[in-house]
Amino acid sequence: MAEFRPPRRLNVYAFDPSTARNFDNRASRTVKITLPYELDPAPRNKPFLGPRGRYVEVVDFDPASGAFYAPIDLNSDRVLHNDGLRPAPHDPKFHQQMVYAVSMNTIGVFEEALGRVLQWAPTTETTQNDDGTTSYETKFTRRLRIYPHALREANAFYNPDKKALLFGYFTAGEDSASAPVGTTVFTCLSHDIIVHETVHAILDGMHPSFAEDTNPDMRALHEAFADIIALFQLFSFPNVLEDQIAKTKGNLDRQSLLGELAQEFGQAVGRGCALRDFLGSVNEHGEWEETEPDPSLLHEATGPHARGKVLVAAVFRAFLTIYKHRVKDLFRIASGGSGVLRDGEIDPDLKRRLAAEAAQCARRVMRICIRAMDYTPPVNVNFGDYLRALITADHDLFPEDFQGYRAAFIEAFASWGILPDGMPVISEPMLCWPTIYEAEKDRQAKNGKLEEEDWLTTIHGNLGLMLKEPGAMLSFLASPREDDDKDRVERERHREQVEAAKLEALKVADLIHDKVIEFNSLTNIPLELRPPEMDLNEAHPISINLLEVDDGRDREICFHASEHYQRLLWLLMTSKASPRFAQLVGLSFDARAPSTVRRSKITGLPSLHVASVRIAKRLGQRGQLEREYVVEIIQTRRGYLDPDAQAREDARAPSHNDSNRQCDFKYRAGATFLIDARSFAIRRLIRSAHTVEDEAGLIACRAHLTRADAQANNAFYSGQTSRAAAFTDLHRPGHSSDGFP
Repeated sequence: MAEFRPPRRLNVYAFDPSTARNFDNRASRTVKITLPYELDPAPRNKPFLGPRGRYVEVVDFDPASGAFYAPIDLNSDRVLHNDGLRPAPHDPKFHQQMVYAVSMNTIGVFEEALGRVLQWAPTTETTQNDDGTTSYETKFTRRLRIYPHALREANAFYNPDKKALLFGYFTAGEDSASAPVGTTVFTCLSHDIIVHETVHAILDGMHPSFAEDTNPDMRALHEAFADIIALFQLFSFPNVLEDQIAKTKGNLDRQSLLGELAQEFGQAVGRGCALRDFLGSVNEHGEWEETEPDPSLLHEATGPHARGKVLVAAVFRAFLTIYKHRVKDLFRIASGGSGVLRDGEIDPDLKRRLAAEAAQCARRVMRICIRAMDYTPPVNVNFGDYLRALITADHDLFPEDFQGYRAAFIEAFASWGILPDGMPVISEPMLCWPTIYEAEKDRQAKNGKLEEEDWLTTIHGNLGLMLKEPGAMLSFLASPREDDDKDRVERERHREQVEAAKLEALKVADLIHDKVIEFNSLTNIPLELRPPEMDLNEAHPISINLLEVDDGRDREICFHASEHYQRLLWLLMTSKASPRFAQLVGLSFDARAPSTVRRSKITGLPSLHVASVRIAKRLGQRGQLEREYVVEIIQTRRGYLDPDAQAREDARAPSHNDSNRQCDFKYRAGATFLIDARSFAIRRLIRSAHTVEDEAGLIACRAHLTRADAQANNAFYSGQTSRAAAFTDLHRPGHSSDGFP
């Protein structure tokens, strides 16, 4: 049998080294993170560069000096049996331990909330075809690289091109309020910054299109979400919580380290306080003041950090509301009914109870925020969409909201002016994204006629066949179609796509087969206890639901399975398109669509991109396992900043080769639908506010991009700026009003 290897524990800083130097924070300066024993053994035929596991690898190369720092071996007895190295700001090996432990802990939080393994954004390879078109192929990204000393500057960022986290270091100047002047500040020693950058990479893997600057909230959502996770991850450390609760006497809306991020960085670059504090700020008299909700701030805020700060404040306010409600009885009991604690130190038993309640609230809030990322439109998301995602994600998993979490979110978001556009009544039922049948009733009402809903049964049957037996779906797609008397070229292109899918299916089947054998051999499972190998045959190369394959064996299986289902669904929707379903989902298959809408090579009609087919497994209100599939579909249109140029391009004769034409920006629209894993019926339908043909959506996107601040530094995507430069610029001090991270 395989050798049992217990989880490893590693020492890390809870906040920043500057916090650790403060004597008052001695009880919370460090924590121990518990991680699975998942490191790969070092290959004997290659130089050992640092910790390397299923998700990340640490490479400690310093480009400024051209040096490789000696790597830490986390599997050595001295390290393994002593909870890693003790925190030491001067030791590069501890820096490597710190980034590995904190990033892996963050990954674990997401795996638990989403109920699946994570995937980094794939690497895209482009090929120029003989006909002048460009083909794109996505490659599996096995590991995110982490460079603790990549930059000799006050910066740290996720690089989507390199699939890497790059951390900088710099010398504290005379205006530093934390680190002594002339000493070195390492961003890789900031717990908050490591979490923040890891979350950027995770979110880019889930939603690559979220890096596109299509509305004022897109970049802000990326920043705010990373801050939210960094903030609430601190609440998972008992000694940190108890220490801060003791200092605030359980009143977490007072000034504390829990409401701030990246203390040392913000102070070392001359801000005199933490980089972004969410509870309040220091006034002109040097006194700390709590920030009251102000709906006007969101309308006034233009930069990603300023707008993101509002979203973080709203989430934190919801958490405080829930926490205060849950501990009200404890304060009442401890104070003899007054609710006001006596002067002096807080009772140790009360401190532990308050910390336990705060931790439980924070975990639930953080999981809600993470799960909501499966409930957003795939593109062009705003804060109102995210509120709807939060409410729907929690409602579906916990229909009975005994503790009032959703009510707290609604109240907090409304107090900060974050509400969905065009919603006349704000309530939990209204905020939940519609079910497929609610959406169908709305469609029929708009069309002014009632129709039978039996056609949805056919749609769900096709989805079920595709998911349960992808090999059988290929046979179905290859069968003669009702429109075979139409265009011969179209039929031939369709046949080529089906044949390509068959070849891909065989590759996926072989890969899974090999991985299963490799997994069994590596774990030394006795032959009689091994699961049966898959039945592969030419007629049906895959006869099982690939998304249900044990994803603990290899993440690459999940990646290729998802890719295969994306191709199958694309073929299904392209060849068996239903006008009613297209209208319901908000897709366009109209030949009269503007020429700038990307066309299909098969049909010549507006094309679609299946961006994701993934599974989510979650524990519901009574501990039951809830499983669903998350499907994202996107359509694209070329956008031009000059309305006259847009009109000329829209009026051209359309061609599937138009995707290579130059444009100023890409305007996208799409839908997410959630499929029940038992019935294979679509449960929720989540659509972007506008369709790809909608001129109002295109005009809004153009207006955002032509604003003065967007033109000055259109950080994520405008047709000219690379995605890599986006994160670099956003996290450089001096960019926007708030700087890093």
